[in-house]
Amino acid sequence: MMTTPLPVVPEGILVIVDMQSQGFPLARSAMRGVKQEVLRAIARGWHIVVVEYDLECAGQTDSDLLALLAGYANWQTVKKAKEDGSQEVVAHCLLKELQPKLFRVVGVMTDVCVAQTACGLVGRLSDCSLEVVKSACACAFSRYDWNEFPVHERILLVD
Repeated sequence: MMTTPLPVVPEGILVIVDMQSQGFPLARSAMRGVKQEVLRAIARGWHIVVVEYDLECAGQTDSDLLALLAGYANWQTVKKAKEDGSQEVVAHCLLKELQPKLFRVVGVMTDVCVAQTACGLVGRLSDCSLEVVKSACACAFSRYDWNEFPVHERILLVD
């Protein structure tokens, strides 16, 4: 029986931004897409970094999402003190001696924390590419205008 090989995917990291439904109710609207990305990252053996806004009122990452990660060894939560979580993600990569070629970024708020973290990562790391998964992001606007997302030669918006 022949099987189709999985496509070759460069070493990557899934970055999940602010999926804390207690403090960010909008996280629920991105949950389906984020869960799909988590399952894809697990299947690829990628490392997953869950970025949480370190505010008491925000609470923890949504329990449904954490349940998906239960039993998977390659994930970690990092806490950030501002909208841009890139410094914490990069520090985690250095600590774990990870050298990803590709980041996929998902979460909330598209126009603030997701955008700032994405731009921060390409600014801090000169040899990586970054994909923002539109179907796994949410923002306060009923329909986000992706033409407003910051443009960078190493940031690709994907569905």
